[in-house]
Amino acid sequence: MKASDRWKSLKREGLSESDIRKTFNEKTPMKVFAWNTDREIDTVMTPMDSIKYSREMLQTAFMVMDPLTGQVKAWVGGIDFKNYKYDHVNIRTKRQVGSAIKPFLYALAVEEYGFTPETECEATAQYFPGSGWVPANNTGRTGTRSMAAGLTWSINEVAAYLIKQTTPQRFADFIKQINIPTKVEPYPSISLGTCDLSLYEMMWGYTMFPGNGFSAKPVYITRIEDKNGNVLARFDTERKEVISQSTAYTMTRMLQGPVDIGTAAGLRSRLGISEMGGKTGTTNDYSDAWFIGFTPQLSAGVWVGCDNRFIRLESKMGEGGRAARPIWEYFFKKAFEDKTLGLDKQAKFIQPENMRSEMLYDYMNIQDQAPPPGAEGVDEGNGAANEYLYAPEENDIPVESQLSLEEQKILKEAKDKKNIDPAKDKNAPADDGHLNEEKKKKGLFKRIFGKKKDKDEE
Repeated sequence: MKASDRWKSLKREGLSESDIRKTFNEKTPMKVFAWNTDREIDTVMTPMDSIKYSREMLQTAFMVMDPLTGQVKAWVGGIDFKNYKYDHVNIRTKRQVGSAIKPFLYALAVEEYGFTPETECEATAQYFPGSGWVPANNTGRTGTRSMAAGLTWSINEVAAYLIKQTTPQRFADFIKQINIPTKVEPYPSISLGTCDLSLYEMMWGYTMFPGNGFSAKPVYITRIEDKNGNVLARFDTERKEVISQSTAYTMTRMLQGPVDIGTAAGLRSRLGISEMGGKTGTTNDYSDAWFIGFTPQLSAGVWVGCDNRFIRLESKMGEGGRAARPIWEYFFKKAFEDKTLGLDKQAKFIQPENMRSEMLYDYMNIQDQAPPPGAEGVDEGNGAANEYLYAPEENDIPVESQLSLEEQKILKEAKDKKNIDPAKDKNAPADDGHLNEEKKKKGLFKRIFGKKKDKDEE
């Protein structure tokens, strides 16, 4: 209300705040936005009702670019510039990114830590001293999943395991390394996308996958000329190698999982594309829905949400695969139908020479692995931000005084190694989640975590 032109105008006229508030509850003839050819309609309502009406409109940010040159092909900042002048693509417009950030984490694990699509990852919540459990809304899942399966179904526990191995600080540094300007704080929860980034930045980051390891900054003006054709300014493509070509190729193939059988299942087959990659994103309480996808020739990203985060789609309708993905699919269907654009459905990502003699992982063998309960064709949200600050319940894990002398010794060694103050972290697992096989065999796993690994897990 106080941000409206009406409030500011009446304030300048000298009206008191109480008198101004009264005017917002008086019915007034006005024009408001409407989904018609004129994009507005004459009506009578109170200014307060017009604010509610306006704010409940779902907004969309949509951007298309050439991932090799960085040239922007389409930029849609919102519904309608006359009524909504806020540009939702702009680099300064940041929203929580959710699972759309996970490909960056996976790329780091592949690039620097030797992970491959078939690497088995723990599919259990991970404990971080000083931060608690990630994900905080523990589903109780156990066992392992391949890295490819974790990305395909956007399994939060796998992302938590990966950031445990790479460390939150290294991941935060990696986000900066791939040219994303916004500083991301190194909290464990960033593995699930609790940070705020713009669509512009996300598109910039994703270019490294179809760009053979090179990041390309989006550019929408190539040059400025005067009336005589003299070039006053030129804006060239800015590319920087941020990951290896083999990592980029591995990620493009692994990102085919979500669009084939995962959180955006069937997208590639419906469009008839030979090769593509994509990732959904869903955030707290379905406030933000994302889908970013790419072919070898074109990359596009979608964000859907309301300007006020407390206004959101209900239930699963707010998932990235349901709210954002259809926009991406509709655009690419039309783009492929336009033969003047020169888009080739059969285009393929460039396989590096050093990978051509290798036995490549069968990215589709994850079809034999059932998705986790409730995750088939769904993108898990990232929980509420404050959930990552609570300490585990006392009954979750025995405190130090309840452990045997041998277990206390293990706990002390682990904490000394990690430079953790035991007095400040009494509820931490025995060795920060890294019990080795010998310790498990001795029965300490059961003692400390209160359960016994079944034969398959063992």
